[in-house]
Amino acid sequence: MRLFRKIYLQVSLAMVILASVLLFFLLQEMQKESLQDTAAYEMEQFQLQMQRFVEKMDKQLVESSDSVLIEVAAAYQFQRIFGSSGALYLKDKELYNMSPYTYDVELLQKPDRNTENFGDKYGIVVSRPQKAGDKKLLLFYGETKTWGQYEYRIVQYREVTNIYDRTGKLLLWGVGFTVVVLLAIGAVLFQGLYRSLHPITELKNAAASIADGAYNSRVAVRNGRKGSGRYHRQHQRQDEIDELAVSFNRMAGKVEEHMEALQEVNEKQRELLGSLAHELKTPLTAIIGYAETLRSPGLSDRNRSRALGYIYSEGKRMARLSEKMLELTGLYESSENTLDFQEVKLAELFKRLEELTAFRRGEKHLGMEISCDPASLTHYMDQDLMMSLLMNLVDNGCKASPEYGTILVAADDEGIYVEDHGKGIPSGEIDRVTEAFYMVDKSRSRSAGNVGLGLALCQQIAVIHGAGLKIESKEGEGTRISILWGRV
Repeated sequence: MRLFRKIYLQVSLAMVILASVLLFFLLQEMQKESLQDTAAYEMEQFQLQMQRFVEKMDKQLVESSDSVLIEVAAAYQFQRIFGSSGALYLKDKELYNMSPYTYDVELLQKPDRNTENFGDKYGIVVSRPQKAGDKKLLLFYGETKTWGQYEYRIVQYREVTNIYDRTGKLLLWGVGFTVVVLLAIGAVLFQGLYRSLHPITELKNAAASIADGAYNSRVAVRNGRKGSGRYHRQHQRQDEIDELAVSFNRMAGKVEEHMEALQEVNEKQRELLGSLAHELKTPLTAIIGYAETLRSPGLSDRNRSRALGYIYSEGKRMARLSEKMLELTGLYESSENTLDFQEVKLAELFKRLEELTAFRRGEKHLGMEISCDPASLTHYMDQDLMMSLLMNLVDNGCKASPEYGTILVAADDEGIYVEDHGKGIPSGEIDRVTEAFYMVDKSRSRSAGNVGLGLALCQQIAVIHGAGLKIESKEGEGTRISILWGRV
């Protein structure tokens, strides 16, 4: 899951950066606030001390104007008020400094020095934290009035190393806590991302399966439909990946339907080829037979003309039949309906059937008995298709009947019946003989050139005419097939 790793690493990196920035920002702000609070407090104390020092020095100046005495008094008062936390300067000369540090007064006096001016009447400024060895200091610088001949300056320090130490400890604790929290969040994020992106892996695998031919492959939708009453709420809970899975399944369904349609078309094409071969075999046999008759020496003109007429009519019927077979299998689309339904007299249809099957029946010296009750019985049908159906049934009867047998063809108001007294069909096979390419005796049927489409085509033709096939048969006694009107 390269996408999963990429997203997980990017999100994790973003979280680490965000957590680090927030941690350092908060610690810096906390340190800054602590320094400001300390500076503000110490500034107040420094102002009070400066005020006391000025008052003492003003009193000393009233008592004596001797510069030496004023200098000694300044050192004495500074020691009493400020102690060892600073240094006293007479102009640039250090008078008193009991602190462990030395100070650059000139640097503090520069206008661009790194300080924050509090703007009090003593001109007090406080520097930003200064580094002194391993210590951090805040320096307070105050310019006093001039006593005697010189101006006195005071520098006081306050150590703020503990603030930095506390900030450092908090940083270590914060880093540790942040690492623990990030690991916990990372684990939760890993599980969440894996669950969220795992359907993409399923989509990839399903797409690969479909590409390999498994068109029924689908992906699971985590928040899919589980009842029509709850569909709307669950549909609202679906995220984009769930919607992608739904769309993928819909697409896969369409692909499967399309492939099934293609397979159906291929099956129909296969059935068409078999159907045409089966249907063309009988008229071709008749044509070959009559062509052989034409080659006979001493053939009369009447018989020659009759044979040529049969060859011509069967050729025309084959052309019409091929077009009708295309329509039957659903592979032929035309702006015109090639089926030609009209009222047909069944007696004339049977007479034509007797003539067209004479050659086929003659191979086994089979007779044909025809009956039509009433004799003027008619029915609305496509004559060519119905002739094809009857010729298929008669052809099957010829195959099943022994030599010198008889095939019966009859009709009444309920339907048409074709009966033979041949081998019959096993009772367990009767329900399957109308299946395409199904043959009861496969070895015998293949040797005879059959493909198992005869009765399947008969059933299709019967359905087109709003009729149904009823097959009754007993082994060794024969078969009766009925075309019953209105029994689809």
